[in-house]
Order: sequence, then structure tokens, then C-alpha cells
Amino acid sequence: MDSLVDSIIRANHVYILGTRASAPLAQFLSYYMSYFINNVKLVTFGQSDLYAQALYADKNDIVIGISFPRYSLLTVEGLSYFKSKGCTVVTITDNESAPPAQYADYTLITKSNMNSFVDSLVAPLSLINVLIILLGLRKKGELVANFEELEKIWNQSAVYATQELDDKFLEFKDR
Repeated sequence: MDSLVDSIIRANHVYILGTRASAPLAQFLSYYMSYFINNVKLVTFGQSDLYAQALYADKNDIVIGISFPRYSLLTVEGLSYFKSKGCTVVTITDNESAPPAQYADYTLITKSNMNSFVDSLVAPLSLINVLIILLGLRKKGELVANFEELEKIWNQSAVYATQELDDKFLEFKDR
């Protein structure tokens, strides 16, 4: 995991791709990574959108693709395209033989169960939380500075119903 964290931090751009039921996971990862990595790009929906957004990707970039059974073809094709451009490819999926994993330099394995007609994203979200925390610890200085600046803006703009800093952030900051 250290090697993956290093690769993400060194990348010129970090593209995050997740479609269909994996889209909320991709958005969550992008949202939190953007607080301390300024080059995160959430790849949005639609085939033409994907290729247009990946147009300038190169060997100095990394893509994180999230896909679970039945594996969105758009995600798999997107990872193939990023790989053809020389990008480092990371997949978050359910097994090493999953279609998206065939393009991966790094594969993070976790379960996504479908107990009814709804995909359970609890385990993938937990894995994504671990990745975000590891990245945040490595980029702690930027994270703390950015959150302090954002807190000022949020307080001035009345973004939240309560204005106090979250106790957990203060604990993190003081470590």
C-alpha cells in the first residue's frame, strides 16, 4: 500500500473512474482526495466524456478505476484507454481476475455483495476510507493547512449549521 500511496502522491494528475453503482464511490474518493491533492479529476459519465477527459493523460498520471460485478464495460474500456496512454492503473474490485484488473498495476481487492437488488458498498467504502486516511497522513501538512483555510471560508459563508471545528479533525491535527 505504501508504493501505491507514493505513486498517487507523485502523479501529475489523479483520474478517478467509477460508473453505474460504483459512481458514488468514485465521487466520494475524489471529494476527499481533493482536499489535499490538487490534481484530482473525477471522470464523469458518458463514453465521449471519458475519452475527452482522458485526452491529455500520460505516463506521469494515475487512474483509479472502481468496478464490481457485473463490471461496467465503460469502466473497463476507460481503464484500457488510460493504460494505452501510459498511465499507472489502480483498480478497486472484487478479485484479481475481474475484467478491470487486467489493466491494473495495483489491484485493491474487497467484496461488494448483492443481497437483493441493491449493491452493498460498505466494504469498498471502508477500503476507500483507508486509502484516503493513508494519503492524508502522508500529506498531513497540506491537509491541515487546507482545512484551516476552508474552515474560515465555511464559517464566513455559513456553509454548515454549526460552526465549530470537528473534534476529530483537531485530534488529527495535533498528532
